[in-house]
Amino acid sequence: MTQKFIFRDAIRLDHLFQLYRNQPALITSFASRTFGDVEEKVADVWVNLIKSGVGKGQRIALHGANSELHLYLFLAAWLLDFLYLPLDYKAPLTGLFQNTQISLLITDEKRSVDYDGKVVPAAQILNPKNVVPADRKWSAVPFSREASAIFTSGSMGAPKGIVHTVGNYIYSALGTNEFLGITSSDRWLLCLPLFHVGGALIWVRTLLSGSACILPDPEQNLAHSIQQFQPTVISVVPAQLIRLLEQKEALSCLQRMKTIMLGGAPTPEWLIVKSLDLGLPIMPTYGCTESCAQVTGVAQGSPRQDYFSAGQAAPHRKIRIQQDGLIVLGGKTLFKRYLSAPQNLSPDPDRFFVTADAGSFDARGNLVIQGRTDNIFISGGENISPLEIENCLLQQEGILTAIVVPAPHREYGLTPWAFVETSGIFDEKSILDRLRKDLPGYKLPKKIIRLEPCHLEGKMKFSRNSLTRLARTLSEESTPP
Repeated sequence: MTQKFIFRDAIRLDHLFQLYRNQPALITSFASRTFGDVEEKVADVWVNLIKSGVGKGQRIALHGANSELHLYLFLAAWLLDFLYLPLDYKAPLTGLFQNTQISLLITDEKRSVDYDGKVVPAAQILNPKNVVPADRKWSAVPFSREASAIFTSGSMGAPKGIVHTVGNYIYSALGTNEFLGITSSDRWLLCLPLFHVGGALIWVRTLLSGSACILPDPEQNLAHSIQQFQPTVISVVPAQLIRLLEQKEALSCLQRMKTIMLGGAPTPEWLIVKSLDLGLPIMPTYGCTESCAQVTGVAQGSPRQDYFSAGQAAPHRKIRIQQDGLIVLGGKTLFKRYLSAPQNLSPDPDRFFVTADAGSFDARGNLVIQGRTDNIFISGGENISPLEIENCLLQQEGILTAIVVPAPHREYGLTPWAFVETSGIFDEKSILDRLRKDLPGYKLPKKIIRLEPCHLEGKMKFSRNSLTRLARTLSEESTPP
């Protein structure tokens, strides 16, 4: 590592901010902040957190849309040694706190009935009026320090907290920057949710390279943001790229970019073909929360056939394929532990993580993803656990059976459909209205169908595979040609 702010096993954020002090670090719709400005903002948050009683080892959560506060809290966690939990702002607060042991919740929403701990509004933490001590010093941040817990849907239904260290983020960002050739002149548009590891990594990548992170208003249309800010790099999921290709004004901006990272969900072949034919600098990737975002990518200038794979490993990552075909990940970006595991767990630098993804290597050494082996599926870049939705449905009075399956969707790839057996009147709208209290919009079934005796097909119980085939047929019949 040649950066003057990175040492063998630690990073000096104060040295980083000093090195790039006058360069733009953060661009929003309202301001352009230099690295020096960002350092002052982080210092304000640092002081306000201390005054709010935040200390080492605590868990601090933020429930809110993408904002500057997310970025400053992320770095403050490194400095103050607390664990940062960015919560899914699309999900209702109710039910987000099970087994999380949060010390402080930062949110502008009303207090949840399930949480009786300390709550502060975002403005209180961002308030710049507190005087930062003149002798304030930021010591080196060790790579081993736990930085955040990112939640991802698990096959057992309940989201799992994935704990990453500072080193996981550093190595992930350095490897991606090297793979893409990121320089201080680049401008990266942050258009992914900051409660996902992929969103947080954009911030770390730009910081380490001295480049600019563009943070648009969360309500702003993506195509408009691209035209307004003219980024050189973006990270999008296939559903976002599909919508962008329908915007003629955005297409020329996309063609002038350095890289369009494409991941988060399987990419349809037709989208790859269309993008390449349009001259778009796409980079299909593969990654997961456990691996701290990107694992592989298709390098620019690769043969056309490579773009129909997930490419090859970026620096600091390791990939293996088990005999049963499952993809196994290792390297310096691999997460430390689950949130439910002991904090004093000593990570094994040589350990590997067995994913639920099946894959293989082609003749050129590219990773080819063959699909998941559990019931989890991806809808527009979001992991969907059928069991989580089924459990919510079964909590409703009158629902006897609930089976959630993926149905094809041109834009999102797959969407959840639900089949339910009821003891009384079936009312799809009423069922959906009650689900909205427990689930974010992207997890709501796009269609709820009442189970009838004919769905048993002469069997003793309903078949998930048969209902999956039925949902696929009904979805294709309802899709315009």
